[in-house]
Parts: sequence; structure tokens; C-alpha cells
Amino acid sequence: MSDSHPSAQRPIYLGLLGGALLSTAIGLAIARPAGADSDTLPLSEVKPGMKGYGLTVMSGTKPEKFDIEVISTLTNFRPNQDLILIKTPNPRLDIAHTVAGMSGSPIYLNGKMIGAYAYGWTFGAEPIAGVTPISNMISELKKPIPPLFLPRSGIGGGTSSSAGKKLSATDSFNFNASSSGDGGRFDEPSRPGRAFTGADPFSYDLGAHAKQLAARVASDRGSTTTLAPAETPILFGGMTPSAMRMAETSFAGMGLDALAAGGSSGKDDPEAPKNYEDGGAIGVQLLRGDVSAMGLGTVTRVTGDKLVAFGHPMMGGGASDLPTAIAKVHWILASTNRSFKIGEAVRTMGTLVNDRQAAIVVDSKREASTFPIHIDIQGVDGAAKTKWDCIASHDPFMAPMFTAMAIGSALETTTAERGDMTWRATTQLKVAGYGTIELIDFGSGNGDPISADSFGRSRIVRTLGALLNNPWENVRIDSVSTVVKVSFKREVSMIRGTSAVEQELDPGQPLHVRVDLVPYFGKPESKVIEIPIPKDYAGQEVDIELAPGYDVDRPRASAESVTDLVAQLTNPTYPEESLVATLRIQDEAGAAFKGRVATRMPPGALDTFKTSASSITPDTFGSYQQTSFPMQRFVVGRDRVRVKVRANVK
Repeated sequence: MSDSHPSAQRPIYLGLLGGALLSTAIGLAIARPAGADSDTLPLSEVKPGMKGYGLTVMSGTKPEKFDIEVISTLTNFRPNQDLILIKTPNPRLDIAHTVAGMSGSPIYLNGKMIGAYAYGWTFGAEPIAGVTPISNMISELKKPIPPLFLPRSGIGGGTSSSAGKKLSATDSFNFNASSSGDGGRFDEPSRPGRAFTGADPFSYDLGAHAKQLAARVASDRGSTTTLAPAETPILFGGMTPSAMRMAETSFAGMGLDALAAGGSSGKDDPEAPKNYEDGGAIGVQLLRGDVSAMGLGTVTRVTGDKLVAFGHPMMGGGASDLPTAIAKVHWILASTNRSFKIGEAVRTMGTLVNDRQAAIVVDSKREASTFPIHIDIQGVDGAAKTKWDCIASHDPFMAPMFTAMAIGSALETTTAERGDMTWRATTQLKVAGYGTIELIDFGSGNGDPISADSFGRSRIVRTLGALLNNPWENVRIDSVSTVVKVSFKREVSMIRGTSAVEQELDPGQPLHVRVDLVPYFGKPESKVIEIPIPKDYAGQEVDIELAPGYDVDRPRASAESVTDLVAQLTNPTYPEESLVATLRIQDEAGAAFKGRVATRMPPGALDTFKTSASSITPDTFGSYQQTSFPMQRFVVGRDRVRVKVRANVK
């Protein structure tokens, strides 16, 4: 082939297909200066039948050549973007056809770059690909980064005087989080593109978040007739099958393939290249360490400290803050559906800062926002590994999801029992500028080990989601540390029934209720609780609901700031191992206003909040009284009791 690469050439002999083919690998090791586009070929000069080559890593870290031939150009394939169709005759690509992970491989004609290998057909029977023109990719590179975020300090970089402080329900929360200097708040004009859109931060749900993102991406995934992005394989390491199912479900509609393909320890390989190069492998490190997840693709063009890659979006959404890494490739695995590269990160470097239609943009000098996750599992004798560590990207969607997958995978691997088990997970969530929130999750059951999906609905995940997707501030998570205590028995009692000790009460007399409990593998037991009854219930029937404390929300006002949100997330329900009696109070109302809650207000009291000068009024609800009773174990089930209060004697 007569084409020559504009940079210096150095032959490197790599074995492909068991050493049957020797190829000359040529890469751009020195970044071209910013603004130097003279080595590109205009789309107007690209004609059918022209032959050239592409660069991609097929094994290891060095790019190799593969032949290409232009078929034609599709006009307006995407808005204001054409697409060049090419053939890729090559012994490996003749078998693999379109390859996920080759996205971004630079394509050359007459020694000049024309674009990036980026599109293909699912189940395609021949090696045909679509090339995103380099002019579109350079336009993405030159766009200013919207100021959606300011640089956050690195791991352990929190400097707030409140760092490490444990919050309680009575804390006054007088933290100064109004400036970026304390690490607590980062002013921004709008929310990140992957943020959850919910009416209330407390409504955060990981599954709903994934569906929202899938709807925004509107991927062509799965179509056998549509020319779709060559997709980005997300390679997972250290994950259990249940975690992989969770990943597949979460990524299903985003054009991302979740693949169990091994991972890396998160440590740099001293033998790895020290710079990105055209045609080199690049990873988007969503999670690294004992459990890992990395999106794999190819660098198209390095310009100064910046580069463009993929030739299509990863997830879209514009401005991003995801860590990237130089990667190496183990193999191209051929598939009748869509072939893909298997690889791993070998040197952490840079940040994905923009995720656009024609390319992802990476700043190789920027340090991405991440936070450490530490998991300590106790009570499992003889376990091979009880302490797990990883580093997660600080992303409004990825952070909650990967936290669930990391904790769930570690716990399932360490306690893979199919018998009786109870676990209690206590998590210390450090929030820059706001101290530490303590969260408790638990479970008890028989037959199936705990899984990542179970943690998808946990308090730690819902709290992370609420904080990172709040509408007020760009909150930074400093760390997540979880201690899980395991016992191999079911520490749960089921409510068999309840009965009122007194059939009728005098006004103001407390009600005694006997609660019959049935523990697993134990003798039935009864507990009598005393519930205060208001005097003004004279002559009425009292209806009381009994429910587990973990299933009863405390009264709260609508949060109006991160300070409000942190206060409410600190103690969202009653104690987990408790029973709560709720008494609905007639002819009264409750109200929440400006962070304060009144569960009992007499008739007419709400009128005092109404003024002609403002339409802002309290949130109102039915009045009630709640009383919590410690139970020393988890309780499941609900019940009700009803008694009559005698009328006042005149």
C-alpha cells in the first residue's frame, strides 16, 4: 500500500491471528500543535474507489494499519453531518466485521486524515463501516466547554472544617456552603445532562434514572437495518452475575454493551505508554479497583493537551466529568451480532469533558472528579477477602449505580450462602462542606444470597442519587465507607396479630396494645406497648396503624436547599428495629413550612400563614401522632387496632 502517514514511521512487529500476519504499526506519538489541521483531507476530495488505511490497536497498546476503500458518502446522515462508507478488507475484520471498541480509529487517504471509524450494522455480513468526517470532530474539539462544573479537588481533598463531622437529627447545620472555596458548592447555570429529573430529590430512583437517560439517548441499538454507532463496550471486572444483570438493564437503552471481560487493579502499568496517540486505545474509567467498569474506544486525533475519540457520542449530554485512561487491547472477539474489543486500562490520564454528536472530547491534563468506596464485611469466618476498595466517577447516574454494584458484588461474593442470613450495612457518607451522613441498610432472608440489585433500592443509593441530582448545588462526595455485619440466622419477627388490652378508654387514658410476634426458628412472643391518646378524642373511635420503623417516613418539609436535604437524609425514617404506631387525628391538620413541621394544628391556624403579599403557603397534610417503640430486631408486617374513647362526663 503506497499511503504514508504524516508522522515519523517506526515498524513494530506484532503477532495477529497466532502470528500468521505481520503488520506495520504506525502511530502519532507526539501531539500536533493546537489549530494544525493541514494534515486533514476535505470531504469534497473523498471519492468512491479511493484506497487508504486506518489505525487501531488489535493487540497490546500500539496501533496497527488496516486497509480501507471508500464506497460512497451519505449526505446529512446526522444533522449537519455526512458519513463516509468504507470497506475494511483485513484478515481479522473479514471475520469480525464491525467492531465495538474500534470507534474512533482514524482513517487516512493520501496520507491525510478523513475521519473516524464510527458506525456499522448489527449482524452485518461484511466488513463495512461508517466514518465520521474529521471536520465535524474538530468542530467538537473547538467548542468551548459549558461551565456546568468547576474542578473539584481530588480524592481526600475536602478542606471544609466540617469534614468528618457526624450529623444528628438535632444538628443546627450551620455550614457555610455558599462559596466554592470550601468544597461544598459549585455555582452552575444548569444541571448536567445525565441528571435525574424528579419533582423532589427524595423521589430519586435508580431504575427510573436509567429509563430517563435511555429516553434521552434514543439509541438505534438492536436495529438490524439502521446504520448505528459501533457502540462502546463497557468492560466489567470483579462483578457478580447479579451485578452484570443490573448493568445490562441499566445500559440497555443507551447504546452501551455491558460485558463481563475482566478488569484492572486501578494501578498504572509502568510499561504503559505515557501519552495518547492517534489510533491508540482509550478507556473511560467509570469505576476502578477491586471492581471495575471501563468504556473502550479509540483515539482519533491528538491536538495539544486535547483529543477527540469515538466518532460518535458515548452517552451524549454534552459537558461531562468522567476519568479516562490509556488502554491496552487483549483481543478482538468476533460475533455474529456485534464484535468487540476486550481490553483494560493501563494508565489513568485525563478527563472526558464533552460528549457530543460527532465525538467525545478529552482533556489529558485535567483530573476528573472521583471518590473512593471502601467496603468491610464482618462476621464471615474463613472468607478469602473481606475488604474491598474502588474509585468511582463522580457522575449523577454512575455514582449511585456503581456504589450499588460494588457493595452488592462484594457482599454476594463474601457471603454466597443460600440459607438463613441477616446483614446490617452501616455507611458513612462524607459530603464536602456538609459533614458525614450515617445510613443503615439491612436485609434478612433465606434461599438467595444478597445481590447488587438489592442495593439498587438501598438508602445509600437513594441518598447519593438525591445529593448528586439536587437542583440547588453541585455537591461533592468525598467518600463512601460501608461496614456490613453478617449473621447466619434470620433476626426477624413477623407480626402475627395485635389486640387492644382495653376495649374502651377514658379521655386522656393511654391505650395498651399487645403485639403477637412470630420469630423465625423461635418461640412466639408477645410485647405490650403503651400508646398515648389525646384527651380531645372523647366520644370517638381511635384507629391506630402499627408498622415497622424502617417503613415509616418521618414528617418533613419540602427541602429548599442542600442544607435542608442533608438534614432530612440524615434521619429519614424511624429506627430500623422498631415498631411505630400512627394515630390519625380528626378535625386537625398538619403543616410544613420553611424547614419546620407541625403535625397538629387546630382549625383556622393555617389561615395565619396566608397573606395578600405572597402566594407561598405551607404544605398541608392530615394531622397525626406517631410513637416509636424499640424492638431489638427487625419486624415485618402491618396491623391495625381500633378502640372507643368514652365521652366526657358532665
